[in-house]
Amino acid sequence: MPDLMTHLLIALILAELFNMKKKSLVVLGALIPDILGKFQLILFYLGIPQFLFFGSFHTPLMSILVGILVAPLFFYDNFKTIVFINIGVISHFVADVALRHFNDTGMMLLFPFSMKNYSLNLIWPEQSLYVLFVTFGIYAIIKIIKKYNLIETFIS
Repeated sequence: MPDLMTHLLIALILAELFNMKKKSLVVLGALIPDILGKFQLILFYLGIPQFLFFGSFHTPLMSILVGILVAPLFFYDNFKTIVFINIGVISHFVADVALRHFNDTGMMLLFPFSMKNYSLNLIWPEQSLYVLFVTFGIYAIIKIIKKYNLIETFIS
């Protein structure tokens, strides 16, 4: 899966392209699936028996539900908060589905309705560093274009 920085940059690119005021909510949504998945590590290191399968938290449905539950914690329009967080969640899973896996694994996109794994098999995990550099470059270009109004200058 792409690293956290790549998920963060993809969320920032989306927030910039659609001129979202609360970029932090989109970024939070992009990081929620990986944050939820880390609970299993915390329980493991603390020696607490694992009664839950935390792998199910790294699925679209669970992440969207967590986004809905977290939304009231923010002092912002509740509906917009849910939308912004879920845009980040969707960007996370689009990035994760692009990965190629060594075995027959992928993302359980339809969990709990189906346990089938889906993957586009486009990027090997060790190529995530290249994706990070590309996304950083795209984000930098967008910021430069917006800062200097280069589109309006080019059109007129």
